[in-house]
Amino acid sequence: MNPLTVPVPRLPVGDTFDRAIEWLRTNLESFFDVLGAVIGACVEALTGLLAQTSATQFTLLACAVIGVGLLRRGHLRPVAIAVGSWAVLYIAELAGGAATSVIGSMPAALFNPAMSLFQAEYVYPPLIPALLLLVALVVLSFVLGRGTRQELLAALTCVALFAVALAHFTLGVQLSLVTLPLFALLAYLVSGWRVALFTVLGFLLIISMDKWDNAMASLALILVATGVAVVVSLPLGILAAKSDRFSTVVRPVLDFMQTLPAFVYLLPAVAFFSIGTVPGVIATVVFAMPPGVRLTELGIRQVDKELVEAGEAFGAPDWAILRRIQLPLALSTIMAGVNQIIMLSLSMVVIAGMVGAGGLGNDVYRGIAQGNVPVGFEGGIAVVVLAIYLDRLTAAITRFSPAGRAAAAAR
Repeated sequence: MNPLTVPVPRLPVGDTFDRAIEWLRTNLESFFDVLGAVIGACVEALTGLLAQTSATQFTLLACAVIGVGLLRRGHLRPVAIAVGSWAVLYIAELAGGAATSVIGSMPAALFNPAMSLFQAEYVYPPLIPALLLLVALVVLSFVLGRGTRQELLAALTCVALFAVALAHFTLGVQLSLVTLPLFALLAYLVSGWRVALFTVLGFLLIISMDKWDNAMASLALILVATGVAVVVSLPLGILAAKSDRFSTVVRPVLDFMQTLPAFVYLLPAVAFFSIGTVPGVIATVVFAMPPGVRLTELGIRQVDKELVEAGEAFGAPDWAILRRIQLPLALSTIMAGVNQIIMLSLSMVVIAGMVGAGGLGNDVYRGIAQGNVPVGFEGGIAVVVLAIYLDRLTAAITRFSPAGRAAAAAR
């Protein structure tokens, strides 16, 4: 042995980590099974909503637009009654086939015109409660919303629903071209016409590359991962802003989470949830969560202390101060954290394609593995389009905050 060589004992860090994972997997197997089932169901449902939207889902989307208009005008109780009645009918259909029984007992002549119009071979039972909800909300709009443009909103929504149903279910226009205007409309309402124009051009590019289904699968994965990350990071950020001790403890943990290579997160995710979409979502959540915690804490700490003291002087409880003063004034910083979560989720989606998460990440990984430059490049371009779209939307939401409205009023 070289006398200048000092022997250093090897610490089995990797083996210890592996044993810890094995212990967790053995003792918390049922928890991980339930968590994986819930996340998988959410991603699958959202993917189906975005890539294979049914007539029932389009109808419920129209109901949501009309219902939000009624809620903004203070009609909470009638909307709650209508939605509650629909929920009861929907659950009754799922549990015992109530709508199916009613439809079966009615004359077929009542449904023949609609079936021939939409080229359908049968009546889809869940569509009936959705249509009843739509009718109820339209009636409420014309009865309660006079002089408030609610009638116009309800009428335009019904016209748009009929146009979408006619274009897709009767004329056979592909779903991507039918839903693209909805994405563009959302961009216009939130960010303005420039982002709406980019949405049309960018999403048409995705459609022309035949990447629409994969793009919607990736968007579903991103939305689920972002939702979980926000639900976890927001309370942690609030707690860190309220407690210096907790902030001191959580800061090195966040540093570790942000600096650990992204590929390493796939190891425990695959160990707990095997191959598929779920480990991709879990790894994405862990990788993208730290900015949400940090910027939530920063935003709340930056709120003027005099405003907080004024709320305390009026006897407002801590929860009311947080909800009515701190969170609204910190919204710009919090949304910057959400924006970072989305961007990191997008970058992780490509890596998650290695474990079978699907979507555009699978295209990029297949392009690398097979040396197929066109497939990998087209998948990467689609990711860029989604990234810009989501970035502009989340960045524009801050203009609806109190600080953003005040700045706009001062111009």
